[in-house]
Formats: sequence, structure tokens, C-alpha cells
Amino acid sequence: MVQRILRVTQNTVFKLRPEQSSQLTAQEVYSVPAGTTYEIHSYAYTDPNGAAFNGHIRVALSNTSLQGFNTWFVYGLHAQVEFDGTVVYPQEDQATSPILRITRDTVFKRRPLQSTQLPQDELQQVARARSFNLQSYAYSDAQGDFSSHIKFALRDQADFIRGLNTWYVYDQHAFVEFDGEVIYPPEDPNAPVLRVTQTTVFKRRPVQASSLAADELYTVQQGTTLALQSYAYADASGSFNGHIKFAIKYERDYVQYLSTWYVYQGHARIEQAGKVVYPVPAAAPSPTPSPGASPSPSPSPAFSGRAIRLPGNRSTFYTDQPIIPGGNFTWGEATKNGTRIPETTAIVNNIIALARQLQRARTQIGRPFRVNSWYRPPAVNRAVGGASMSQHLYGRAADLEVSGYSGRRVANAVMSWWPGGVGIYSNMPNVVHLDVGSRRTWGF
Repeated sequence: MVQRILRVTQNTVFKLRPEQSSQLTAQEVYSVPAGTTYEIHSYAYTDPNGAAFNGHIRVALSNTSLQGFNTWFVYGLHAQVEFDGTVVYPQEDQATSPILRITRDTVFKRRPLQSTQLPQDELQQVARARSFNLQSYAYSDAQGDFSSHIKFALRDQADFIRGLNTWYVYDQHAFVEFDGEVIYPPEDPNAPVLRVTQTTVFKRRPVQASSLAADELYTVQQGTTLALQSYAYADASGSFNGHIKFAIKYERDYVQYLSTWYVYQGHARIEQAGKVVYPVPAAAPSPTPSPGASPSPSPSPAFSGRAIRLPGNRSTFYTDQPIIPGGNFTWGEATKNGTRIPETTAIVNNIIALARQLQRARTQIGRPFRVNSWYRPPAVNRAVGGASMSQHLYGRAADLEVSGYSGRRVANAVMSWWPGGVGIYSNMPNVVHLDVGSRRTWGF
């Protein structure tokens, strides 16, 4: 029989509802000092639909009742769950917190309604460029979505507003980020993408860079990609002097707070659904083979991403190059666009091993996987709050999203055969963790 223990790690209160203590009656709270332990029957940090409990976990006490109740909520940062002495909550990367970033002056709201429908004590003005660590976030519950709002629970007590940590924000004024990747709102998979094929400059006007002021130029590295609202290579007056004019789709990606720029067309291209649509690829003529001649070998694929070197390999790799031949996962996804180069050959081999399993999962589900976090060097792992023995440190783990799927749904789809760890998170409902470490699960 597994012994299940809830260990309270700091002075806290148990609650009958997962709300701020100030919103509950005295009969709905129970004070518990740090160090207290309870045997529990079960625990959960999401309901059956995957909705989080405002940063709380729900526990069912075993053979114990408090004020006549055995089921309580406790703030997730104030307790841990142990099975036979092993911590199962928080597990692996649950210490890592998503970040809410504000893209324009906005208001936080206590309810997901128009600001004009709310009293002033349910509104809080928030300035552009603010950021907040989150305990959890959600974009829908059992009743549906939140009218284009993000519901979030602030992680740090210093950020609580009027003593409250749970608020809403309009999803066009903010986004949720994890390890440098946007995890909500999801990107439009059909949006055209600008890919920079060599280090260049974005320009406010389609002229020579030497003719522009410094504030009309912005240096961009090879391999940079941006989702676009629109693009053009000519208007009624003619072409743009060999430049592409483009409008960036997401406000979070705006350059110097501006959406519309130009780039020399020899330094970038437009892709849609993985295919180059501008400049239009020229069709190469098919030569007539000589009688008896052997067919020519297929040319090596050309990659336009950033060039990187990997331990144990003499050849050059590129950030848009598949990790395994013909696969969908790239070295750029594994190395955060070439900014996190593996330190050892063993880590490179782990990345390849994980890519093979992820390819099998992607083929099974039949939808693209988006990588939020793969290899994390020690300094990066500490900065994002990752577990001290995280599989990400060794290139064996990835946190991913699949459009239209919750993390729980992806996990359930691969659970029967996945050879390593499978986890889901209370604070990131649409993210799944998959690794090729020891076989284990958490969050279910």
C-alpha cells in the first residue's frame, strides 16, 4: 500500500474553495502551520476538464476530517505531496513558472467583461511592458472561454493587487511566455512567416541603409522568423526597390513598437505552411539524359538557418535542419535557435534519441508539435526555475504544445508506449512534458 502524504511547507490555510482567503468566510478556512503532515487519499491540481484551481491543489484527507470536511484546497506553493517518501508534487519542472507579459497599456479585471461594465474596485490599470510570474493561467473552463480574456493567478505575493492574485486580462493586450516561447495565445499556423536568410537590417523605408537615420534601422540575425499579418513586394507605384514590405502579426513581436518594415528581398523570404512563396522559386529545367547515363544524385538540401557546430561532429549544422533525416524537429528547436549549444556529445545523442520518439508521437497524432523548451544549460535552467535534476539539462526532455489539444490529451494519446516521462502541469494546461529518462508520469 502506497503511503500518500501531504506536507505543508510554510504556514498556510486550507480552504473549502480555491479562492483568496479574504473572499472566504471563517468557516471556509482552516489554519495549518509549516511542517504539518496529513495522510491523503488523493490529490489533484486540475479538474477533469484540465482547468486549474487558481494555483491551488485539492486534497482528500484519509481517515481525517477538519471542521467536518475531508476535502480541502491549499495554495500550491505552500505544500508538497509525497508517495512513499518521494515527492510527486511539485514534480520535474512544475517549479518553472510561466510569465505574463503586457504588450500595451491595459486593465486587469476581476471578471472577464467589458471594463465599462465593471465597478472601479474590480479594475486595475497596468502599464505596457510590465511582466508577472504566474502560478497558473487558463483560457477557458467547463462553461467555455473567457470572452477573449486570459484568467491568471499571480505567483509572487508582492504582485498581488488589493490582496488578490486572480485576475483577467484581454488576450490582445498580453501573452503568456514560458522559457522564452509564447504559449498563449496560440499562433495562427496558416499565417505567412518572414524568414531572415542572412544577417541584415529591417528598414522603415525601402532605400539604401546608408540613406536612413539610425532610428530607421534595426539589425536582425540570420534565422530570425516572424509571423506576418501581410506582405507585399509592390504597390500601385511599382516595386519597393527590391525590398519586401511586411506587417508583423503579433504585437509582442513588434520592432521598436512598430509593425511595418521593409527588408531587402535577397536577405529574407516568405514561407507559408512550410513552403517558400516569395521570392517565387524558379523552376529548374529538366535536362534530357544521355542514352545509358546514370541518374544524377539528388542535390543536398539547402538550409538558411543559423550555422552551428555540435560536439562530436566535424560538419556544420543549421538551425532549420531536421535532427533526424526527413523529420519535423529541427536543431533550432532543440537549441533555442542556436543559442543553447550542447556541451557534450552525450547531450547531442540524447537530443537525437528524443527527436526519434517525438517524431513517432507526431506521426501518431498527425498534427505539428510546437517546442516551447528542449535543451537547457544549467544557468538557463536555474533562471527559469527548473528542477535541479531536470531532464532538460541533458537534452532528454521537451515541453511541447499541439494545436487544438490540451497537454492532458496529448499525454493520454502516447501514454501506452512512451518510453520515458510523461507529465502535465497545473500552471500550463496546454503544455505536455515528454522525456526519454526513466518511465514515470505526473499530473494525472
